[in-house]
Amino acid sequence: MLKPPMICRFWFTFVLSVGLAHAARPATAQAAFIADRSCPAYVSKNKQTNPDGARIAAGQAYPVIEANRPDGADWYRLRLPAANPPERWVSRDCGRLAPDAAAEPAGKRCDLAGQADAYVLALSWQPAFCQLNPDKPECRVADPAGYPARNFSLHGLWPNNANCGTDYGFCGEVKQPRRDFCDYPPVALGPAGKAALAEVMPGSASCLERHEWHKHGTCQTVWSSDVYFALAADLTRQFNGSGIAEFAAAGIGRTVRTEDFLARLDAVLGTGTRDRIWLNCERGMLIEVRVNLPPEIEPGAGLGSLLPLAGKRGGSSCGNSFRLDPMGRQPLSRIETGG
Repeated sequence: MLKPPMICRFWFTFVLSVGLAHAARPATAQAAFIADRSCPAYVSKNKQTNPDGARIAAGQAYPVIEANRPDGADWYRLRLPAANPPERWVSRDCGRLAPDAAAEPAGKRCDLAGQADAYVLALSWQPAFCQLNPDKPECRVADPAGYPARNFSLHGLWPNNANCGTDYGFCGEVKQPRRDFCDYPPVALGPAGKAALAEVMPGSASCLERHEWHKHGTCQTVWSSDVYFALAADLTRQFNGSGIAEFAAAGIGRTVRTEDFLARLDAVLGTGTRDRIWLNCERGMLIEVRVNLPPEIEPGAGLGSLLPLAGKRGGSSCGNSFRLDPMGRQPLSRIETGG
């Protein structure tokens, strides 16, 4: 039989171990924290340390790792994959808990913000896009000397989640695609952001930026809409300025060997770039280039320095060659299919 002091020690040890086990267990397993406003996300809630200035964004959902206490929690530890470290404490006053938002494990939810494991920069060859979509507003005025005629244009910057394939999107208040891009709510952009998109995203004439923000931009938790589009525009300019736009412009109206194009990418952006590029063709025309990027991108970072950090997901639907279409409507019967 245990003596009284031993019973006390045993009971204290038992209670402490059970308490610690309970505290370490996420009280809100698979739940999501919905941010009502932008708030700082701390590495240490007691010291309020935030070395990278990470914040949660209003309207975004974040996976909950744990609460600071099982009942009446006033702090939640969330996962912000783009932060370093990603585990961050946020005050309860910044939002609300949504247990029903986690019917599936966080890793398999495809509309939960902050789950990106990579990014894709999608760039269109606008002349070919307009060849297939001549009635789009941005295609009604075909200026052969304009930026979109001789450079790749911004389609979007997409946070990707490998578990979701191409279905990762609509992580904000808008949960379904709209029939017309202009049916989406407007995106808050300052004068500089609007000017940047007017140059590199001709699709903004069709409200493309609204679709891109509500489908893709809301799935990242790091940048405001202004910063997000400024970053996408900068990466677009870097891609074009590397020398690949000059190479493409020299081949306008001609058939280009796929290998020559990939070799040029390796030459101007670094060896191995071809392993991180997907070329998309339709009717023998190059339509789009998709550039794989890592899950963490600092605004101002060089494209050439980001590419080696990205996963190798290169490929092509173009065959051995493709046509670089000129700006202006061409008879489809004259467009050959790439070999």
